[in-house]
Amino acid sequence: MNLTFEEIRGLEEKHLAPTYQKMPVAIKSGRGCKVYDVNGKEYIDFMTGYGVAILGHGYPRIIDSIKSQLENIAVVHSSVYSEQRALFLKKLVSITPKNLSAAYLSNSGAEAIEAALKVVLKATKRKKIIAMTGAYHGKTLGALSLTFSEKYRKAFDDIIYKGVEFAEYGNLEAVERGRRLEEYAAIFVEPIQGEGGIRLPPEDYLKGLREIAEKNGILLVVDEVQSGLGRTGKMWAHEHWNIVPDVMTIGKGIGGGIPMGVTVARPELMNVLEVGEHTSTMGGNPLACAAGKAVLDALTEDHIIENVREVGSYTMKLLSEEVGRSRIVKEVRGKGLMMAVELRVRFLEVLFKAIEFGLLTLYSGKTVLRMLPPLILSKEESAKAASILRESLNWYEKSKI
Repeated sequence: MNLTFEEIRGLEEKHLAPTYQKMPVAIKSGRGCKVYDVNGKEYIDFMTGYGVAILGHGYPRIIDSIKSQLENIAVVHSSVYSEQRALFLKKLVSITPKNLSAAYLSNSGAEAIEAALKVVLKATKRKKIIAMTGAYHGKTLGALSLTFSEKYRKAFDDIIYKGVEFAEYGNLEAVERGRRLEEYAAIFVEPIQGEGGIRLPPEDYLKGLREIAEKNGILLVVDEVQSGLGRTGKMWAHEHWNIVPDVMTIGKGIGGGIPMGVTVARPELMNVLEVGEHTSTMGGNPLACAAGKAVLDALTEDHIIENVREVGSYTMKLLSEEVGRSRIVKEVRGKGLMMAVELRVRFLEVLFKAIEFGLLTLYSGKTVLRMLPPLILSKEESAKAASILRESLNWYEKSKI
């Protein structure tokens, strides 16, 4: 059955919980860095399912791996051993930071954060946690307690975890000021804030957090859900600042489109969780593990991260020189293929015009266009996307200013 856009929109608006900001497009298929709507129109995909399709659409390794596993077995609960799970874990710990060799497998980045919360609270026997202004760690109740935005928290403020305090992102003094740090279990931080608008830290910030944590017996939890897996030109974004976390969370692209989240930690931390204290029916299922191993194999064997460095540098230069000249652009920023264009106006009309011209992108707050293209992006596709964005900004300037 082929539904029209109007039929699809009608059914979703009638039956789906109204919790998403909808864009005026219905996607039916995708290949590489491009997706196609129900009418066959082509779009360059700088949205990638909010950073999930890091290898684009239809990547052969992922397709082959999922097909093979489906023909074998799709579900093996983690109370039973699984060859595919073992193979994924072996590959995973070969690329995780030093000593982070114990993993909890779940179904999303938010779930990875939930596991990290339990680990740090039980391991330290402390009740307070520091998170950052502008932070986004998910919307489940535990993760929501670490997420800064009032619009996400206000309806649930009386039931989220009360031990979290926020310090200004990028400000080391704000972490220490007025606190008895020996009372805190952990510091949670995104090395580059994603939902917060692709905010990069000051050069000494992450190193400073590492030093504060070590000095006071605090665990440093680095959220790599959006910034990890090669997105910034290194496997993990925190590697740009030469630190090693105590706990790290992974999500989005790790499952190649199959829902998956991972929490990794030093074994002595992860092993404080006892049998039954934190489990997941679907976590670590062999289908997700097969897809996850295919993603990690691609990242380590297919020159993906090298492409991010080359095309990321090219794209940032294009955006800065061409898009950045617009009167309504305040700043172009990013690292690798994790990029943002901050506007002097609200983003919505520019974003919708870009969709009309054939570019799908994301947003942050009220004025930021956020871009998370596939890591396989070519220079030609990058140039076309920049041209569309420039055309959209020109349209706004001519029609609105």
